[in-house]
Amino acid sequence: MLWIGSGLAVIFIMLLFFAWMRVEATGCKVSRDIVSSSSIPEAFEGVNILLLTDIHRRKLTEKKLGPLLQEADYVFLGGDITEKGVPLKRLEHNLLLLTKNTPTFAVLGNHDLKAGASQVKAILDQTGARLLNDETIFLNRGRSSIALTGYMQPQTRFHPYSRFTGRASKHDFHIVLVHDPIWIQGRKKLPTDLILTGHTHGGQIVLPVLGAVKLEGFYKKYGSGWYDLPRSRWRNEPVKLLISRGFGTSHIPLRYRCPAELHMITLKKTP
Repeated sequence: MLWIGSGLAVIFIMLLFFAWMRVEATGCKVSRDIVSSSSIPEAFEGVNILLLTDIHRRKLTEKKLGPLLQEADYVFLGGDITEKGVPLKRLEHNLLLLTKNTPTFAVLGNHDLKAGASQVKAILDQTGARLLNDETIFLNRGRSSIALTGYMQPQTRFHPYSRFTGRASKHDFHIVLVHDPIWIQGRKKLPTDLILTGHTHGGQIVLPVLGAVKLEGFYKKYGSGWYDLPRSRWRNEPVKLLISRGFGTSHIPLRYRCPAELHMITLKKTP
C-alpha cells in the first residue's frame, strides 16, 4: 500500500506543477519600466506606452486590460498578434478592445504571416490599428513629436536600416518596433533610442541551472529583458533594447519560471 500512496503523492505533485505552469501561461504580469532620454520632448514627459507581443491564441478581456488601457497613451503590438487556426473573430475582438480609446500601432510577426498576412492586415485596418510595414511615422503632441519605425519580419525581409528611417533626424527620440530581436544582428551600432521586440517568449520553459533550453545561438544571449546597445552617433546614451516574454504561448499553453507579461513603458525626459 505504501507504493500506492507514494504514487498518488507523485501524481498530486505533478498536477500541482502543471497547474502552476498553466497559471504562468495565462496570467497578466505587468512589467512597468521608465525609459529616460534627453531627446524626449517635454510634451512626451510621462507618456505611457502599453506594449503587447506574441498574443497568439489568447483572448484579451476588459477585466485584465481595461485599467491598463485607461493609463496608456499608445498601444504598440510587437507581432504574432494571432496564429494559424485562431478564429478571425478573436483577433477582431482583441483589436477592438485595444483600439477603442487608444491609438494602436502594430507590426507583423512570423505567425501572423503564416495565419495569412492579407487577412490580418484587413482586420487591423477595420479595427483602426495602424500597421507599420517598413516605415517611419511621427507621433505628435502639440508641436512636438517622436519617431516610430515599424519593421516586417526581418528573417524574410532584411533591409538596411537607413532605407526606412531616413525621415527621423538626430534630434528625434526614435523608437523601433520589430517582432524579432535578431533584427539587431550584424548591426554594430544603431542610430535609434529604443527598440521594442518579442518573439522569443523568453524561452517559455526556463529550468534551474540549464536556463531557457529552447533558446539557442543569438537567442541564448538575447532571450528576454532589457539590454544596452551601442549607439552609432549623436548622443552618448546607449540604445535600449526590450525583448518581451510575450503575452501568449506557442505549441503548448504552459510556462515555467517565465510568466507571460505585458509592459507599461513610461517616457521620462532627462537634462
